[in-house]
Amino acid sequence: MAEAVITRAPSRPLADSALGAAAAFWFFVTLIGQWVFLYYIAAFYGPGAMSGDFASWNSHPFINNAIVAGDAAGNIAFGAHVLLAATIALGGTLQLVPQIRARAIGFHRWNGRVFMTAAILASLAGLYMVWIRGHQQTGIVGAIAISLNATLVLLFASVAWRAAASRNITRHRRWAMRTFMVTNGVFWLRLMFPGLVVITQAEPSALTFHILSFASYLLPWALLEFYLHAKDNGAAAARWTVSGVIFGAAGFMIIGLFGFYMIFMQRILGA
Repeated sequence: MAEAVITRAPSRPLADSALGAAAAFWFFVTLIGQWVFLYYIAAFYGPGAMSGDFASWNSHPFINNAIVAGDAAGNIAFGAHVLLAATIALGGTLQLVPQIRARAIGFHRWNGRVFMTAAILASLAGLYMVWIRGHQQTGIVGAIAISLNATLVLLFASVAWRAAASRNITRHRRWAMRTFMVTNGVFWLRLMFPGLVVITQAEPSALTFHILSFASYLLPWALLEFYLHAKDNGAAAARWTVSGVIFGAAGFMIIGLFGFYMIFMQRILGA
C-alpha cells in the first residue's frame, strides 16, 4: 500500500495540470468559435434587420421560410431567436472567465442575468416555433430534440438562478456551466455537422442528423459532468483520461470551425 501511494503521489499534480490545461484549451477554442458564430449571425441577419428587409433572411440555404407572410407572431419569434442567439454568443463565454468574476463582479452578475434571460427566452421562442408555428422543417424528431433541449435550459437556468439568489456560489457556478452547455446546442450543432462533413467527406445522413440534434447538447453536458467528476474526486488515471477526451473534443471543434467556415461562411456570406 505504501509503495502504491509513493508511486501514485507524483502523478496526481501532473494529472491535475493536464486536466486544467485541457479545460483551458477547450475554453479558448470555444471562445473563438462563439465569436465566429456571432460574426456569422451579425453578417447574415444584421443587414436585413437594419434595412427592414427581413424577407432577405429567406435566402439562407439551410433554413426554409424564416419569414412567412402573414405570420407576424412566428416571424417575431424567429427574429427574437436570432437576436437572443447573438446575445448568448456575445456574453455566454465571458461568464466562464474567472478573472472577470474576481475583478468585475458587478459586470459578471449583470451579464449573467442577461445570459440567463436570453437563454430562457430563446428556449421559449424555440418551443413556439416547433409546436405552434409548426415543425415541417425540423420534423417530429427534430422538434422533440429541440423541446428536450429547451426543457433542460429552463430547468438548469432556474436552478442556477435560485442558487445565486441564495448565495450558494459553488452550486450556482456548476449549474451555470450546465446551463451554458445546453444553451449552446445550436452552436455545437453548427460545429458537429460540418466537422463530420470534413472528416467523412460526405454529407451526414438523415439518421445522423437526428442523432446530432440530440448529441449537440447532451454530449457537451456529459463532457462537463466527466470533467467535474474527475476534478472533484477522480483518480489520476481518470483525470488523464478525461483530459485526453477534452483535448480530443477541442480538436474536433477546430475541425468543425474549419468546416463551418467552408460550408457556412463561404457559401452563405462569401467570406
